[in-house]
Amino acid sequence: MERARNSIRNIVFGLGGQILNLVMSFIYRTVLVKTLGDAYTGINGTFTNILMIFSLADLGVGTAIIYNLYKPIAEDDHAAIRRLMNLYQRAYNIIGVVILLMGFIMMFFLEGFIKDTEHIEHVYLIFAIYVINTASTYFLAYKGTLITANQKNYIVTNVVYSTSIVCYIVQMILMVWTKNYVLTISVQTATNILQNVITMRIANKMYPFINEDSSELPSKEQRKKIYRDMRSIVFYRIGAVITNGTDGIVISSSLGLIIAGIYDNHLLILTTIKNLLLQFFKGMTASIGNLNAVESNDTKYSVYNMVYFANFWLFGFCAICFWVLFAPFMTVWLGAERTLPALTIFILVLNFYITGMRNVNTTFRETMGVFREGKYVPITGAVLNLIISIILVNLIGLNGVFLGTTISTFGFLFWMEPYVLYKHGFKRSVLPYFTKYAFFLAVTLAAGLVTSLICNLIFARATIFAIAGRLLFCLIIPNLIFYFIFRRTKEFGMLRDTVMGVIRRKTGKKL
Repeated sequence: MERARNSIRNIVFGLGGQILNLVMSFIYRTVLVKTLGDAYTGINGTFTNILMIFSLADLGVGTAIIYNLYKPIAEDDHAAIRRLMNLYQRAYNIIGVVILLMGFIMMFFLEGFIKDTEHIEHVYLIFAIYVINTASTYFLAYKGTLITANQKNYIVTNVVYSTSIVCYIVQMILMVWTKNYVLTISVQTATNILQNVITMRIANKMYPFINEDSSELPSKEQRKKIYRDMRSIVFYRIGAVITNGTDGIVISSSLGLIIAGIYDNHLLILTTIKNLLLQFFKGMTASIGNLNAVESNDTKYSVYNMVYFANFWLFGFCAICFWVLFAPFMTVWLGAERTLPALTIFILVLNFYITGMRNVNTTFRETMGVFREGKYVPITGAVLNLIISIILVNLIGLNGVFLGTTISTFGFLFWMEPYVLYKHGFKRSVLPYFTKYAFFLAVTLAAGLVTSLICNLIFARATIFAIAGRLLFCLIIPNLIFYFIFRRTKEFGMLRDTVMGVIRRKTGKKL
């Protein structure tokens, strides 16, 4: 029950902060588009994607060390925790330096990733600020990981979102007042540094033993195991970066910054909602890690099925909302000229769903330490994604970029990722996973079709009133369909009992 309470607390604070961040990010993006234009929106997305590639310098050290922290935290072994944190600090200092060097080298090739730099002033200075922002995290953020691994991620969440809201306000004032993008993003870098410093000081107070004067590292045998895990994790990292970080680069280099900017506005919505949903998984990750460290395989599998079901409900519901609301919302928000065609939106929503459904497997694979097995799966899928996207963008344009994700996921990753987890993690047949997936997808498509037809009949025009009406129908119809179909299943009962049990224990108390 302690794991459940920590998970719920992390999820509640994560969702609350993400909702506030969602509101502020929309206001900020509106000011950015109206003040500086689509080109600056495009450069933001392109540089973010380039720096996502730089994050490969992590080499999986963070994931490997966090996994190794679960057991000593559960056993309250301060010495083992301190040794791991010393290794973590050394590794992240090196990574920060490597990212700075990579950023300097990238300066010489920057124009190859941007088709029309004439729309942007001080493009190299802007890129340098983005690099500093990324590198600073590695120099300062490692202690915050201990808070997260100890199932108290809500503390980090409060720091991040409270400072981010202030940052957005200051950025918008500066943007409107000065119309200076360099000054605007400098505030973001300063905020990032402040967030990490505050989190580090909190970690020092919560875990004073990590500040004891000791340079001792984990044993040679444990370091070998960590390095072995890292060599496997890096393949997963490369796969994730290629899959998530190259679409914007392909678009900006092939179709230009204006198209990239329009796409990035849509991506903002998808990413923000995805991050909102990921709070559910982030809130549970440390608790699942603790579960996998001490519980039986049957218990792990039972919890996995509950999380898999919750994963489907969340992403299925949100995918339906996107399909029904995306076009009218974009039209009202930024205008019809900045709204992507219906087919493009459908592909984006489909990709949102199929990539979101992979979260449960990723969470359990990482917390169960299934790193070496299947390490080539994600990078193979990602390379297929990139190759297909590059080929199709030259044949059919923008839709080709996104079809690369669809084809590579359904053609390869969909089959291999759960197979590896079931074989090496749960040690049982993967067939139930695919059976459930097919049923979940069919229910989502049917619920989406019903909701879309009803909304299109009642709300034909794109107005604020119509969006509110569509949202109301989206909140009711899919959830009712899901409820009546799944209310008698074991997973629904487990999820209901877990949530209600925590709520009952917390009644009259602060979360």
